[in-house]
Amino acid sequence: MASKLIKAALPWEGKEYRVGKAEQCMNWTREVLVAACGPHFKTLETQNPWDAHLLGPDDKLLPEHVDSLAADEFGQKIESIDALQPGDLVFLKNTYGNWAEGVLTHVGIALGDGNYIHRMTSNDGFVKIQAIPQDDFDSGIRLKESLCQSQ
Repeated sequence: MASKLIKAALPWEGKEYRVGKAEQCMNWTREVLVAACGPHFKTLETQNPWDAHLLGPDDKLLPEHVDSLAADEFGQKIESIDALQPGDLVFLKNTYGNWAEGVLTHVGIALGDGNYIHRMTSNDGFVKIQAIPQDDFDSGIRLKESLCQSQ
């Protein structure tokens, strides 16, 4: 699965993705997941994300939200940047918005050596490879191989 995700993600480096639209980090990540592992990733989502205890009573869980794939049901939680492997999803907290402290707000795909590829949250809308920011890192997930159907 990891090599499929990396192969689908890397061609996006330096390219624009839905400029000026909100929540595009997860939409881009889902596009990569769909290309690598199948159309079920368009809507796959948990109702029990790791940050559920931080969400308000009116917060709705949706596939375009970062925490929609942050759940034990989809794979192994990774709690340090050093433990991430290429192809793991990387979750950041507190990167934007008026959310409670600790809510997951950004996602990308680990490449190894502390780097990840992601669609910038800001409206410049470019997919970039950057170092995973220590201060914003929350966790990662190594998705279950069974989630990746052959393509």
